[in-house]
Amino acid sequence: MEKEFGYTTGTYAAAAAKAALTVLLGGRPPEEVRLTLPDGTEARIPVSSLEKAPGRVTCEVVKRSVEETDVTDNLKILATVSLREDRRIVITGGAGIGRITRRGLQLPVGEAAINPVPRRMIHDSLRELTHRGVDVVISAPDGEKVAASTYNQRLGIVGGISIIGTTGIMRPKSLESFKETILQQLDFCATNGIREIVITPGNISEEAMIEHFTRRTSRERVVQSGDFLGFTLEQAYKRGLFFVLAGHPGKLAKVLAGNFQTHYTKSPPANEAVIRMLRGRVPEHILCEMSSSPTVEGITEVLLKERRTDLLDEVAERIEEKVREYLKTDLSVPVILFNMDRRLVGSSAAARKWIRGSS
Repeated sequence: MEKEFGYTTGTYAAAAAKAALTVLLGGRPPEEVRLTLPDGTEARIPVSSLEKAPGRVTCEVVKRSVEETDVTDNLKILATVSLREDRRIVITGGAGIGRITRRGLQLPVGEAAINPVPRRMIHDSLRELTHRGVDVVISAPDGEKVAASTYNQRLGIVGGISIIGTTGIMRPKSLESFKETILQQLDFCATNGIREIVITPGNISEEAMIEHFTRRTSRERVVQSGDFLGFTLEQAYKRGLFFVLAGHPGKLAKVLAGNFQTHYTKSPPANEAVIRMLRGRVPEHILCEMSSSPTVEGITEVLLKERRTDLLDEVAERIEEKVREYLKTDLSVPVILFNMDRRLVGSSAAARKWIRGSS
């Protein structure tokens, strides 16, 4: 049976630290580490290698993910431990671990990007072995390269990855770590006085917003929702942020049928919802051509060919209405639609007003 969950970078870092201290204190090198997670369950993490040096031991573990989009899959995480004269456990970041350079995250500026729950997991796992003081250095040799594929830079985390996790467990398709990233970005914006943000499903619409609206859109203002559109909207609204919603109609129009979790396993394509909305608004031959398209991109191209961008504006308007209903608010939510070529193809009335203010 296929494994139903994996472990966060925080779990792997704590396991590496525990294995290293076990050997430093004279224990036998373990093949795997048993670690108690925050919910009381047990994780078993294989040890990849151990290296002894005078006064210290380094353990390496390799992160295994069950989520295909996890950029830290197969990443080596190391912990080097040594004993201190006092009774404190001091946790720092070495090579490949990012540093906090801006306010708004869970840690103060200057700290290694090892989040509070992983720090507590490391601390508690070492306290199982000794009451003596311990220095712990967490590192990831390829961390800086991997971090280039994350949101760390725009959050002000430089030089490497973050050691994250609130439960120690990462489940496939739920992408709890991605939701944590969304919350980090929103908190970062709120703390740093960035009151206007752009919510977008992914890279194409992010690049389109920056290309079309350079003056008002910077990467630190863009929060990618991935498939967690409803979650991102709720959390941004809860923090009092003003947001523009920008994306491809194939993703955003899923809300027309009430689907705010947009993963293909959770919601059907938006074709039917878009065609149902436009039925009676276009001649039958155009409707047939749209109906024969397997994608909303194809429907969009039909409307562009027929010079009916007014209907794409109406799709954007209806998306905005659904978002306001979802959030139970009368506040405007500008909606901007881009096709796969990053061409602006539709906008709601509130978005057109926002666009005029951007020019």
